[in-house]
Amino acid sequence: MYIDTQEQLTTVQPTPSIADRGVQVSLNIQSWGGQKLDKGMTKEFNDTKRASSNASKVQKNLMAGDDSLRNIKKYESKIRAEHIRLTLPWGDRGSRLLPTSAMMDYKEKIDGMLLILKDMWRVFLEVSYPNYRDNVAPLKMGDMYNYNDYPEPFELSCRTFDYSLTFEPIAESGDWRVDVPNQMMEELREQLDATVDSRVQTAISSAGERVKTLINSMVDKLAIEMDDDGKNEDGKTVRYHDTFVQNATDLCDLLVHLNVTNDSQLDQVRLDLKNAIQGVSVETLKIPTNHATRNEVKTKLDDILSKYAL
Repeated sequence: MYIDTQEQLTTVQPTPSIADRGVQVSLNIQSWGGQKLDKGMTKEFNDTKRASSNASKVQKNLMAGDDSLRNIKKYESKIRAEHIRLTLPWGDRGSRLLPTSAMMDYKEKIDGMLLILKDMWRVFLEVSYPNYRDNVAPLKMGDMYNYNDYPEPFELSCRTFDYSLTFEPIAESGDWRVDVPNQMMEELREQLDATVDSRVQTAISSAGERVKTLINSMVDKLAIEMDDDGKNEDGKTVRYHDTFVQNATDLCDLLVHLNVTNDSQLDQVRLDLKNAIQGVSVETLKIPTNHATRNEVKTKLDDILSKYAL
């Protein structure tokens, strides 16, 4: 097996405490949804259809035809996706495990995105929303337009358009400081140890699933045969996105941090994946006649799936 001469397997050290290697991070973003229940239209519709009063509801899209709020929602989703990409599952209430080695990168990335979001909110509240409410909504909403459906900008600013980003240490059994009988204290410690162990396993399994999902998607794409014109058997052009190789490279870099238990197999998978795509560019894979390169990369990826039973 070829091993990258620039990087060898991480030397497996005794696994340090998870509390030393990670923190809990929670990200919550809330903003105005731009919808409102129209009770009058709901009653009218249900009566017309001879249905019961709770058979349906008419929700008005108060920003119909406007992209400003839609773009905000898309960017909020992008931030949440990046938050999930950089962390691992942890806990039952939305908190995620952030490796301490990745905290600086995480803070720089998420803080930067949140600053952009705050500016998008500001422009919406100061410009887009007032203009839409006063000048566009009467035309778009027709007979359903009601000025009172639209809160004042300062009300929206106070009630919505907010976020929280919090970091908390990971509790361990030795952190218990309660006055209870020794037997109960021991039970509490055992329970917390079991909970932490379970969450650690879930986190590492999640990292492994990311690798498996990415490799499978790459194999599926590489398995598509194309003729010399770049067409598949159905005559459709086979397309490779510019991120096809970069996504794998980024994941290899990220796994250095996400492998919080120094799992030797996960580290070996990371190296094998890195070696499989080393020196390969998406431009090379796009060349219709370059069957050999696509087959070679696919074979290496298939070997990883087989070798580690992914």
